[in-house]
Amino acid sequence: MKSEASLDALPPPPPATWSQRLSYWGYLAVWEGAARTPDRVARHLPERIGRAWFTAANPRQRDQVRRNLRRVVPDASPADLRDLVRAAYVSYARYWLDSFRLHTMDGAAIVRDTPAEGLHHIDAVRDSGRGGLFATGHLGSWDVGAFFTAQRNWGMVVVAEVVEPRPLFERFVRLRQQAGIDVIPLVRGGNMLEQLEARITEQGQLATLLADRDLTRKGPIVEFFGEPCRLPPGTAVLARRTGRDVSIGAFMTQGDGFYGVVYAPIEVAELSVYDGTQRIATELERLIRRFPEQWHVFVRNWLRDREPDHPVVHAWRRGEDWRELARADRRATAPDQEQ
Repeated sequence: MKSEASLDALPPPPPATWSQRLSYWGYLAVWEGAARTPDRVARHLPERIGRAWFTAANPRQRDQVRRNLRRVVPDASPADLRDLVRAAYVSYARYWLDSFRLHTMDGAAIVRDTPAEGLHHIDAVRDSGRGGLFATGHLGSWDVGAFFTAQRNWGMVVVAEVVEPRPLFERFVRLRQQAGIDVIPLVRGGNMLEQLEARITEQGQLATLLADRDLTRKGPIVEFFGEPCRLPPGTAVLARRTGRDVSIGAFMTQGDGFYGVVYAPIEVAELSVYDGTQRIATELERLIRRFPEQWHVFVRNWLRDREPDHPVVHAWRRGEDWRELARADRRATAPDQEQ
């Protein structure tokens, strides 16, 4: 029996280690410092911090970012790729600064001053009262984007990974709640999908899921930028359960401001979870290619990096059609979801 995935039902956290406490205090110090920084100073910080971060980063991390972005922009020269990796660090610094300063922002001003494309697609979902699905990635300025959606009354509900120390997780949850976003925790054995399904069908909310990184090593292996990659199946599962279309988009940074992007909804409810996940991956590729420097996946993501001995990787390296092996892996991993 699945446990309830709710903030009130979370088990007590384990005692925090000294390392976790130091990490939490460090976050608080940076959080408060960023919030108190004048706007005229804050707008210059991401460039300075991001470049310094790029220079001081662990070489293995920097190399992983390079490898990830090489897949997105395969034709980039070595010099251009290095510039792109540096820009990704700058963009990620901007993401954190925006998150730490979110509670100081004027929501009405963000809506007024932010150009966007395709917002009418989600406005239509909101106005229908039927709820819907929105898939995005680790792109742009996620928390400000959530704040932006609250100003448009999109009724967003999101999933948050439970991290330790628990006070840090709780602070991020409060940040999202203050922005007008409902939060469901991602816990092992929890009924997260059932909770999201009810929010869509019973409350007419917009369930929003990150669809570009699988945390479980159990997601379907689909093609992502030309390679086998496990991606999370949750969006496709919910589409099948609810019959709702899926919109893909993100909230990007642009200069000192922002830029919203929402693509036209895609129909995946009649597809298998495997094929639905592939369809969503293809749309995400289109979005990430437009803003590669704002894609903040700094860890191993593709199958050959995470599971180099997997039969699918061997088939892909040999130039063989690996998709039937990937489908078999999915049927063995999650047979119930594929029915």
